[in-house]
Amino acid sequence: MTLTEVVAGVLEVDPAEVTDESGPETIGTWTSLRHLQLVVTLEEVYGLSFVFEEIRDVRSVGELRTVLRAKGTETR
Repeated sequence: MTLTEVVAGVLEVDPAEVTDESGPETIGTWTSLRHLQLVVTLEEVYGLSFVFEEIRDVRSVGELRTVLRAKGTETR
């Protein structure tokens, strides 16, 4: 499953709407609760954990991708 597919699924949007620039300001369903759901889902899908600062500071799909790559995960 790609990062785009995970984000689209959790936020209930078309994957075509998800770009690296996408975030709470561009996707109306990206609320604080959905943000936490997204983090938990990513942890499950990729088998990793986020630290508090990562959860708090990540504000876009591109930033999520960067954090995941830093953890050694290929996000496609």
